[in-house]
Amino acid sequence: MSRTATLSSAVPFAAVLAYLTGIVVTDLVTPSYLRLDVYAALAPVTAAAVCTYRQTVFVGIADFLLMAAHHGVLGDDSSAVNRVGAVLGNLLIVGAAVVVARLRRDGEALLERVRATGEAAQRALLRPLPLRTSGVVVDGFYVSSQHEALVGGDIYEVVDTPYGTRVLLGDVRGKGLGTLGAGAAVLSAFREAAYHRPDLAGGVVATEEGLYRYHRSAEYQARTHDAHAAEEFVTALVLGTEEEAGAVALVFVDCGHPAPYLIRADGTVRELEPAEQGLPLGLGELLPGRRPGRRIPLPPGGRVLACTDGVTEARAPGGRRELYPLAERLAGWAALPTAELLARLRADLARHTGGRLQDDVAVLVLERAPVAVSG
Repeated sequence: MSRTATLSSAVPFAAVLAYLTGIVVTDLVTPSYLRLDVYAALAPVTAAAVCTYRQTVFVGIADFLLMAAHHGVLGDDSSAVNRVGAVLGNLLIVGAAVVVARLRRDGEALLERVRATGEAAQRALLRPLPLRTSGVVVDGFYVSSQHEALVGGDIYEVVDTPYGTRVLLGDVRGKGLGTLGAGAAVLSAFREAAYHRPDLAGGVVATEEGLYRYHRSAEYQARTHDAHAAEEFVTALVLGTEEEAGAVALVFVDCGHPAPYLIRADGTVRELEPAEQGLPLGLGELLPGRRPGRRIPLPPGGRVLACTDGVTEARAPGGRRELYPLAERLAGWAALPTAELLARLRADLARHTGGRLQDDVAVLVLERAPVAVSG
């Protein structure tokens, strides 16, 4: 147990013991007809709710011994039947408190195991940032709108391939843990396509095919309970790098996703409009052909910030409910290092929403990896 946890459990334990001691002492110095000792039974009950199992057992034993001594050894003017009844009643309350504390301890242990298992599974789905390839560093942050969940409806991945770095940022329709199936299908297909499709547009097609396979799977049909249920779609931004003669270009394909921003070394910020506002993954069958990509030079020191609509559509609480002014904020923070920019953005977003996110949030910043200097 950590020092903080030990301290947090010691404070209520000390308070319960102080209460028990105070009740016993007060009962001894006051007239017998007041019968304040009945309130001592609150000590083990309270301990069961706020103390550890061992502390509850200690409080229960102390309470029972004090009450047994008070009604047996010390005695009072009441009849033997009343005294035995008081001791037995106290024993029942102590026993019940210990049972409750045991159930609470077992429940917390089970919850901790489930949380650890869920965290491992979610970390396998989305790797911790930052992620580095041979030429690019991608940093960022992820905040799920679902309490105590590490991931939700937003997904991301960074893959180092023979054709350059491939980056995916997506948002499954809906939010929370119910979207993990479609998200996992898209991520798996993207990872595979990134290695086998040299062109970015072809990789997008292969990624979408993975989502279609998931829609046809028994898992999806069982979850929706309807073979004709509306299929999930995923808005996504797929980015890739191309290097030629020392110059790096950024290629990106839009699939119904918010546009990325180019942050130049001189502090200027520009929104990168896609070649065409594409449809989300899962709706590509409605298109006459592949989604087109846009290619732009990545200037030295330049960075590309991409985010999900959990940022761009975040609203302030209250009557006005203004949208989060991302472009305005980035213009003021453009000169900051990436780590500080992300910290500012995360804190400011929480401040803007009053700590109540309406949707999952994912932010990625892509920049060229520093060149190692050989000694």
